[in-house]
Amino acid sequence: MTILRFGNFELDVRSRELRCLKERPQGVPGDGVSSVRLQEQPLEILRLMLERPGEVITRDELRQRLWPEGTFVDFEHSLNAAIKRLRAALGDDADKPTFIETVPRRGYRFVGSVPGARAVTAAPPSAPQVRLVVLPFSNLSDDSSQEYFSDGLTEELIAQLGPLCRGQVGIIGRWSSMFFKGSLQRAREIGDALKAEYLLEGSTRRDGSRVRITARLVEAATETQLWSETYERSTADWLSVQADVAGRVARSLLRELVPPARAVVAPRDHPRAYQAYLKGKYHWARPGDVGLDEALRWFTEAVTEAPDFAAALAALARVQVASAEYYHERPRVALAAAREAATRALAIDPSVSEAHAVTGDLQRMIDGDWVAAEASYAEAIKLNPSNGAALRSYGLMLALESRYGEALAAVERARELDPLCLGTNSTGTWTRYVSGDYDSAIAHCQYMLEMDPEFVTAHRVLAAALLQAGRGDEAVAQLDLALTFDPSHPVLLSWLAHVKAVLGCRSQAQALIARARSFERTRYVPPFHLALAFTGLGDFDDAFSALDQAWLDRDPALATLDAEPRFEPLRSDPRYRAIVDRIRTPRSRVGV
Repeated sequence: MTILRFGNFELDVRSRELRCLKERPQGVPGDGVSSVRLQEQPLEILRLMLERPGEVITRDELRQRLWPEGTFVDFEHSLNAAIKRLRAALGDDADKPTFIETVPRRGYRFVGSVPGARAVTAAPPSAPQVRLVVLPFSNLSDDSSQEYFSDGLTEELIAQLGPLCRGQVGIIGRWSSMFFKGSLQRAREIGDALKAEYLLEGSTRRDGSRVRITARLVEAATETQLWSETYERSTADWLSVQADVAGRVARSLLRELVPPARAVVAPRDHPRAYQAYLKGKYHWARPGDVGLDEALRWFTEAVTEAPDFAAALAALARVQVASAEYYHERPRVALAAAREAATRALAIDPSVSEAHAVTGDLQRMIDGDWVAAEASYAEAIKLNPSNGAALRSYGLMLALESRYGEALAAVERARELDPLCLGTNSTGTWTRYVSGDYDSAIAHCQYMLEMDPEFVTAHRVLAAALLQAGRGDEAVAQLDLALTFDPSHPVLLSWLAHVKAVLGCRSQAQALIARARSFERTRYVPPFHLALAFTGLGDFDDAFSALDQAWLDRDPALATLDAEPRFEPLRSDPRYRAIVDRIRTPRSRVGV
């Protein structure tokens, strides 16, 4: 919802305007609506409270939302001042609150009525008290080409431990885990960095048809080894070792809290399928879309070798969705293949969390069925509370529905599990951008670029936020820099054309569009992003034609259309309402 009403007030989320609605005496001209001046921070506090009426908004949550990491302020003084300004604007009394109640030592709660406010139907679980990081297993084989084997084992242990621990132990995600590959840091230092109480580390050695796996569970704070185990099996039998190690770790941490669970592994008579699966996981873990095509090849080989391998089918579906999102293939084709793989995975094993998360993506992207998508994400998170990808996708969906507080809660939960994952950080940054919190989006983009100066997604979102903040020249500089990493990137070219057009450089914008379209013979050039460039130029006929083609192609980015502020110039055109109704965006469904 973009209009949130309470008492005699309404908050327009899109325009970020607070209005007071007062009845006028009969015969007095005017509509009784007046604008209420409110600074950015009190307004943001109000919006967060209205999105979650009745919930306690903690002081720490407000600090993270209003003053991101790296912002130096007197927090207590600044927050108290912002709350006082908000209460003054609403005419509220701290001692007898109508709207904002102070919850001592915790935070604040909105106690008024907000008609139409939605309850959280699949709130992400609270962060577990105990956290475990599976450190990259060392490859001790003489053959360096076996690196995929040790990395794949690490990935699989992370994947299997999530469902086994059922949310009572948080499993740190693979991006943050892999950051410490080859690191000489002590267990205590790694635990402090990732806020993890326990570390699982080990090594693998392959020699012909034999495999030797050593695993050790360490308490980070004391650097005490809790247990160590060595397994030596044939490659035809080593699949059971992974389930054994995962189960041993879960039992050691949870004791009687979690009953033994069955690990989902490949059929024992298909070790070649499992090795192909591990190679797919290895390439899928590479940054951005660098390893996407190789991952697709190996996951396809895995399911060809073992058609009943549910985990491989789910991974294949995930990569096929990514092929659509990164435009490695025409989205309609990739998404149809993803649906087939995910459906097969769930028919074989309904407990595969990743397959439910992908199903949610497809329900949202292809069907426009956001209610079903939310249910699928909820099931994925229930099956594996440490599934960071499901939490990210759920957060993205909530942001598109203007449920920004819930969206950030889901994304922050994913970030707790994998704080160094650029993809997870990107989702949180994008959520801040579409919510209109451009300053915070800029700060978070800069944080990501400190981690990886060549991360193109961060440059893109930073440029978009800078443009909305009135810093167009800086936006151009960011996109120019990103193009040095990939000069033929059609999305970057389209975004730069949009900025140039907005700044009045029409001929340069047209040249950039022509340059982007020149690659159509060799790669898919997404019309959705060309529509953005045409919107900047004011060429609305071309913009709507491109959006029509994006609809035919089932471009996943279309779901962002009504949330994206750069498409604002199109919204007064009757054709705009027709297209958002066709793609069934959340706002078109609720009539706002």
